[in-house]
Amino acid sequence: MNSGVKVARHGKYNELVLKKGTIMVDLTQFNSVLNNAQPADFDAASCSASITASAPVPFVSGTKAYAGIKGSVTVTATFAFIGPLTRNGQCNTFNNANLVAQWSAVTDVGSVSFG
Repeated sequence: MNSGVKVARHGKYNELVLKKGTIMVDLTQFNSVLNNAQPADFDAASCSASITASAPVPFVSGTKAYAGIKGSVTVTATFAFIGPLTRNGQCNTFNNANLVAQWSAVTDVGSVSFG
């Protein structure tokens, strides 16, 4: 997808608004996994960590060029970040701490059909 994609929320569904129509996806399972993801590799010395969440995202419906869309993709989101250190050199793990640096990537793989 590119920066021309607009996303509108409709309850548990998200609508991807594209130039040639729309695609409705169900992000319920992905959002649940993402909201419960915990860092697997927290390093207190560098105050860094990463979080990865992955879950299926089914296509619900489509319009215009995407009418009759069926299938699902597995979406994987990865976030890496470096947190700030306190004055005494400890990692500041408070939720309101401003991150020093962050990186994210979202990928998907799956199959789709039309009609």
